[in-house]
Amino acid sequence: MLAPDPASPSPERAPLLRMVAKAVRYGLASVGPVGSAGAQFVVSVQLLHVLDPGAFGAFSFLLVASQFSLGLWSALFCAPMPILLSGDEARDAPMRRCLMSTNLTLALVAFAVFAVLGTVLRTDPIASLLFAAYAMAMLLRWFARAYAYTTGRPWRTMTSDIIYTVVLLAGVGLVAVTHARSAAPAYASLLAGAALSLAPFGLRYLRQQFGEFSFKALASYKQVWREHSGWSLTGVLTTEATANAHAYIVTLISGATAFAPLAASALLMRPISVVTNALTEFERPQMARQLAQDRGREALATMRFFRIMLVAAWGATVVAALALMRYGPDLLFPKSYDHGYLMIGTLLWLAIAGVRTARTAESVLLQAAGQFRPLAHASMISCGVSLAGALALLVLGGPLYSLVGVLLGEAIFALWIWRETSRWRSGTDQAVARAGLPS
Repeated sequence: MLAPDPASPSPERAPLLRMVAKAVRYGLASVGPVGSAGAQFVVSVQLLHVLDPGAFGAFSFLLVASQFSLGLWSALFCAPMPILLSGDEARDAPMRRCLMSTNLTLALVAFAVFAVLGTVLRTDPIASLLFAAYAMAMLLRWFARAYAYTTGRPWRTMTSDIIYTVVLLAGVGLVAVTHARSAAPAYASLLAGAALSLAPFGLRYLRQQFGEFSFKALASYKQVWREHSGWSLTGVLTTEATANAHAYIVTLISGATAFAPLAASALLMRPISVVTNALTEFERPQMARQLAQDRGREALATMRFFRIMLVAAWGATVVAALALMRYGPDLLFPKSYDHGYLMIGTLLWLAIAGVRTARTAESVLLQAAGQFRPLAHASMISCGVSLAGALALLVLGGPLYSLVGVLLGEAIFALWIWRETSRWRSGTDQAVARAGLPS
């Protein structure tokens, strides 16, 4: 009888070692996004102290719109990409050209949209163009990140995130040293970080993205739209309305100045939002591969571990936010902002982030399974609740309590997602049982 290999882990230790290894991979995947979130957080705090509330409200609204555009890109490209690209270069080439050509075309459209939006918000023309260019570069980078994950090159994404962080922090330092009193230098730093962080994806990728553009390839996107992106985009649009109804309603009705304190109180939630987005982009391709290979149990285990890590990140955010608001609010917020108002806003944001955290893992599992239609249905219902609630509570209680409407919408969204996930799992288990396959 052979003696056990002392170098191999015992059966009892193997699951623990796998969990540790996965936690390390999560940490590596999060380093760049957390760093970039920290850098953007510093930029926001810097502008909070140097801009008047109206200008800061305009900047915050542009940032919300930019984050929304990243969500659109996730629906149009990132979510279906692992399903559309098989790993066979010859077979993938036409689809890759289609996706990249569509990506570049829509990024140019986004530049024009953000330039107009900056003008409507009465932002300085130069600052408006700088932010529009930043938004376009970020969309190109977001696509490149997803492509690197899908093609099994996660280190390119991590390197890109780190470069973005370093360049942005350098720009923040320069703005601080020069005592700039406008948003333009900060927008220029954002643009420089986004543009330079495209470099790690390599010359071959950049040639494919910018040098192989084809109007003919754009037509192939119709099939992607019909089969995947249409319902996915509907889900993103209604999810955005659920999550940020207050931003659009308050800014439209009460103006950018009224939105400023809501945006200020949301600063403490920025890290958990970015970590959630980053880990979603990391896990979705893995879940898609596991499901495509009929490894359903592994996909469910991935979903559960994903949820644990998100809850841990949310818990850390809660502790940090409450400690700051209790012991040092002046470290973050100018004295001109009502700290009591900000405290209520922070508590509401913590609750909203908690509900989002509780349903994210199931939502990503459904995306990986291509279940975009039930996701869209869930977000359509929650969107109506969030919009109606935010509008009613704005009228009855003022801008701050519009956040309660967002919380209600998020709660409905979570309940619906859990129900749809349970239905999908039940249907999958029945199909597996009929086929006589292991689940």
